Amino acid sequence: MSRFSKIILSAAALALTPLAPALAADYEPPVVVSPPDQFVPVEVGTGWYLRGDIAYGANHSFKNVDFAATPVRYSEDETTFSGSIGFGYHFTDWLRADLNLGYLPGNKVSGSYDDGVIDAAAKVTNNAWYGMANVYADLGTYVGITPYIGAGAGLIRSNPRVSGHYYDAATTVDFHDSSPNYSFAYTLNAGLSYAVSSDLSVDLGYQYLSAPDAEWVRLESPSTYSTHKGINYHQIRLGLRYDLW
Repeated sequence: MSRFSKIILSAAALALTPLAPALAADYEPPVVVSPPDQFVPVEVGTGWYLRGDIAYGANHSFKNVDFAATPVRYSEDETTFSGSIGFGYHFTDWLRADLNLGYLPGNKVSGSYDDGVIDAAAKVTNNAWYGMANVYADLGTYVGITPYIGAGAGLIRSNPRVSGHYYDAATTVDFHDSSPNYSFAYTLNAGLSYAVSSDLSVDLGYQYLSAPDAEWVRLESPSTYSTHKGINYHQIRLGLRYDLW
């Protein structure tokens, strides 16, 4: 290349140098669009569990007068077994709560009297339904066994019912009384649970259930009765809990 050509090329390069920034400014980098975040569904069942329990009543909750004497005929039957179903939620590894619907079968008492002049008979029935919210603290697991304590509060519907009659030469009386009532109830709980599998546990515990204002009926004689307040149950409970993981 001649010396003259080199001079011309050098001059052209110097002349184009100021245009480089302008050309660079006109260049727009491509726009990168990030893909949207993937939707991850929430596991609705996590933490929830179902439960069912049967209970043995260790005490007699209703105290009726035993007036079994000739010619009075008297019978009493107090059912000692009851049950409940419910569902609950694990808030943490040591704190959980559940709601339960239960039935307390109560007792049935009947008495009659007939000496040929007076004919009297009566029958009373006491039972109750309850809805209870319980909170439990699990106290750690040792060789697969988890001790716990708890307490609860709820509503109880007691159903005292009375029917009977009284007949003599001058009086004829038939009576029927059914007065369901609602009142506050509470529980105190303690027990042990054992995990049979990852989602099934067996629960053995004690529960004290008290309804101080719940009403029940006492049969005083074949023709008289009285209404009382206060239901208290000491129960040994055996149940199953199924975790909905």
